[in-house]
Amino acid sequence: MAKGKKVYIVVKGRKPGLYHTWLGPNGAQAQISGVSGSLFKGFQTLDEAREWLSGLGDTDLIQKIFPAPKRSRPRFPTTNDSARALLGEGKVVLYTDGGAIKNPGPGGYGVVLLYKDHRKEMSGGFRFTTNNRMELLACIMGLKSLKWKCPVVVFTDSMYLKKGIVNGWARKWQANNWMRTPEHKAKNADLWAQLLLLCDKHDVEFHWVKGHSGNPDNERCDQLATAAAKQPKLPQDTGYNQSLTG
Repeated sequence: MAKGKKVYIVVKGRKPGLYHTWLGPNGAQAQISGVSGSLFKGFQTLDEAREWLSGLGDTDLIQKIFPAPKRSRPRFPTTNDSARALLGEGKVVLYTDGGAIKNPGPGGYGVVLLYKDHRKEMSGGFRFTTNNRMELLACIMGLKSLKWKCPVVVFTDSMYLKKGIVNGWARKWQANNWMRTPEHKAKNADLWAQLLLLCDKHDVEFHWVKGHSGNPDNERCDQLATAAAKQPKLPQDTGYNQSLTG
């Protein structure tokens, strides 16, 4: 009976359960040998064994041999409580930061993008640029990485970025042909134009967070931006260079 079988179910015997061998002290044979009214059967696969046992209706033994998988806790790619709550609502959470050494000078941006149980980090830098340009570019790069329309919550420690969108500054400058006043051009018009298009594409909220205040994702963006600004052979920020010559 045992020949050619790979698993054995002992229903009635010394120790009911699942066995992977027939012979030996820990095999199925030892559990039923000399036991009156023993009930057992061998199978080629676990699926066959589970199906047969289910047909007997012994729910206690089924649970013992084939326990239901434990539900794992939802995994979140962040320890930040406010971000976790937003992820639970199905929103994309975007942390951004940027800066330039000596401003203007070598600059970098950092992005932490969170969605459900996914986390993505991005960074980049330029040879000569400004803090504000890197703050804007961090947000642009984060939104650009989204492949479809999403509800997005952006956390930034840049009031320049937040107020430029929330207070309508950038829209006003755009409507005035990128003039901040009749005498003065709006700075970083090339980046503001890109950001406005992305905000039209997605449903974006902006929230300000205090920099260097222990927010782990904001701190991580700062680390990414700083490391990027210190990389060798950084590319030119052509938009900034054109603004200097224009």
